[in-house]
Amino acid sequence: MASSDFKASEAQPDLEKQPLLFDKNQEQKTFGSIEESGSQTTSEGDDHYEDVDRDEWDSTHYDISLLTSWSAFATMKGAVFNNPTLWRCMTFGTLLAFCVAAGTHLLVNSVQIKPAKIQKLGTFLNVFVGLLLGFFLSSSMNRWYGCVNAFLQLLDAVRSMQMQMIALGVDRERCEKLSRYGILSAWLLHLSLNSSSQKSGNDKKLKSESSQIAKTWAIVEKVRPHLVKPEEKQLLLHQNECYALLWTWVASLIGRMSQDGEIPPMASPTYGRIIAKVEMAYGSIRDVRVLHLVKAPFIYVHTLAILVHVNHILNATSFGLLMGITTQALMGKADNKLSDLPQLVGSLLMQFCMSFVAPFLYLALLNVSVCVSQPFSYQEAKIPALRFIHSLEEDVANANMMADNTKWEKPRFKK
Repeated sequence: MASSDFKASEAQPDLEKQPLLFDKNQEQKTFGSIEESGSQTTSEGDDHYEDVDRDEWDSTHYDISLLTSWSAFATMKGAVFNNPTLWRCMTFGTLLAFCVAAGTHLLVNSVQIKPAKIQKLGTFLNVFVGLLLGFFLSSSMNRWYGCVNAFLQLLDAVRSMQMQMIALGVDRERCEKLSRYGILSAWLLHLSLNSSSQKSGNDKKLKSESSQIAKTWAIVEKVRPHLVKPEEKQLLLHQNECYALLWTWVASLIGRMSQDGEIPPMASPTYGRIIAKVEMAYGSIRDVRVLHLVKAPFIYVHTLAILVHVNHILNATSFGLLMGITTQALMGKADNKLSDLPQLVGSLLMQFCMSFVAPFLYLALLNVSVCVSQPFSYQEAKIPALRFIHSLEEDVANANMMADNTKWEKPRFKK
């Protein structure tokens, strides 16, 4: 009988006594098995596990000194110039310019059109569009930094909670449970935001919410199986915002510990500071969700995008007109205008810079602003949440090790 109980205890070890960190080699194997299983068992392109690779592109890790030299032109990974949408728009603009040039060349007296008027046609929107793009890029960067700060506040709340428990001499089991809930909350928030960003704009979003929650839990069980118990999973599985509800358990556990005398009573300032950490974590989760899910108003972003594309079309049209006039003068269709050929060539070169370089930069800034405004949607500007979570896990493990290896007797609030 005793041997059977011993075997059962070996089969189901106590999760509170398990380490918060796995071996790195084992973790990398787990990430690889998730990707392989996801690619083999899914039938649609969006039904696979993503954003769990430790070697994914980190938009915040780069050598900034390389960007101050001309070697920046050779850097394409993670750059906006590697975006196929940008080059597709420029291709359409080039085709439009050549079509307008061909039509202008076939006109009889197209050289009578004044180049100065054409240049005004292509440049009257440049300053206005540039000003609006500057405002949008500034608000997008503030949104990105706000999302990063809110996510880091959640992780700092876990660290602060652990420090409070160590200072009060709370039992290791209680301290590990509080840290486990905090780390699990960070993992669930990260995975759920990534899955929601992948499904954004899909008409079947409501139907796939349950499957997305199931896949999120499947990833957690593959990557960090020690973070959740089966009975806890059954309660959290049916909640859409389980990462926030975990802190309800943390608050309840802290209250129970206060009543049991493990930490100062509820009327003490120390208890208020501990609860403030819970409120900070809950508030940071709310801020991350708001900054990620609540986008800028569609009417503003759509109008800005239309202005950028209309400016590109007008510049391509004006360049095509000048190109047609210049080719007509070169082929001698208007002999009385051959004296104006140097002026036409100079206007053509200037119009090329105004009609292609400026719209190209505006399209690039629009793409950058859209990517930065969605911190969990686009790989080029994604928040390195995985690196932050791994750093949290290492800090928690290191803090436990340092607390267990002191030259003085551990503190103990409960007598």
